[in-house]
Amino acid sequence: MKWTFLFALVLFSFSNAYAGELSVKETDETITILNGNAIVLVYNKAPTADAAENDPVYTRTGYIHPIYTPSGKQVTDDFAPDHPHQHGLFFAWTKTSYEGRKPEFWNEKKKAGKVHFDEIIELVEEDNAAGFVVKHRWEDLKAPGGAKSVLSETWEVQVQIRKSDYCIDLTSTQKVIGESPLEIEKYHYGGMAIRGSREWMGEEDSLMETSEGHGRTDGNHTRPEWVQMSGEIDGDPCGIVALQDKQNFRYPQWVRLHPAKPYFVFAPMVEEPFTIEPGDEYVSKFRYIVFDGEEPDIQ
Repeated sequence: MKWTFLFALVLFSFSNAYAGELSVKETDETITILNGNAIVLVYNKAPTADAAENDPVYTRTGYIHPIYTPSGKQVTDDFAPDHPHQHGLFFAWTKTSYEGRKPEFWNEKKKAGKVHFDEIIELVEEDNAAGFVVKHRWEDLKAPGGAKSVLSETWEVQVQIRKSDYCIDLTSTQKVIGESPLEIEKYHYGGMAIRGSREWMGEEDSLMETSEGHGRTDGNHTRPEWVQMSGEIDGDPCGIVALQDKQNFRYPQWVRLHPAKPYFVFAPMVEEPFTIEPGDEYVSKFRYIVFDGEEPDIQ
C-alpha cells in the first residue's frame, strides 16, 4: 500500500514505550487487533451488546469500534444518544439514486438502506503490522420484492505501531452489483466518517483542527489534507487525526465538521454529484493516527 501524504510520518521503533507484538484475534462477532494484551481496535461482524439497548433500526455491522490510544483511551463512540446511526469508524452515503429509488445508507431511521458485514477475505499478521480484509454488502431496502444488493465493498485494514501512536491504514473499494449505476447526489455530508468519544460531546470539550489551521466553523466544507479531533478522556489529552490519500477521488475532498458534536466526514459530493458505474471501482484510502498527549507525533 503506497501512501503519498505531503509530510513524513514517524516510523515504528521497537525502543519506544508503546512497542508490543501486534496480533489478530477473530471470534464469531468481531475481529480484534491487539498490541500484546491491549486492544487497538475492534471490527464488528455482528451486532454489539450496545445494539440491544437501542432501537433495532439502528443496528449495523461492518464498522470499527472501539478504537483505543496506546495508553488505552477510547476515542470512538457508538450509538451516541444524539446520533445513534453513527458507528465508530464507518462509511455511508447519504442521498443516492438507484433504479429510480432513493436508498439512503446514512440515516438508518429512514429504513431505506443498509450496510452490513458480508465475509472475511483474509486475516494478516506481519512484521510490525497486523490487519484484515473484509467485504461489506450495501442493500436498497425500498426495492420491489425486498432488499436488493447495490454495492459490494472491500475494506483492507492495516495497523502499525509507531514511535508514540497507532497508525491505521484503511482502503475502501466499492463496486456496483448488477447493471445499474449508483448516483451519489450532491449533499452536505456523507462518506467516510468517524464518531468521537462522548466525553468530547460539547464544542468546549473537543478540538477540531484542519491542515490549514481551521476549526469547526471556518473549516466546515473546506478541502483540507487532514482533520484532527482531540480532547480529554479521563482527564488526559488524546485524539485521532484522519488523513486522505492524494489518489482519492476529488482530492482533497470536502469535509463536514459538526459545529458541536464530535464527528466529521470526508464528503466528495458537497458541490456536485457523481456516479459509480457498473464495472468501475470507487477506491478511497485513509490513514488514522491515534495518539496520546496534545498532538500527534507528525513531522
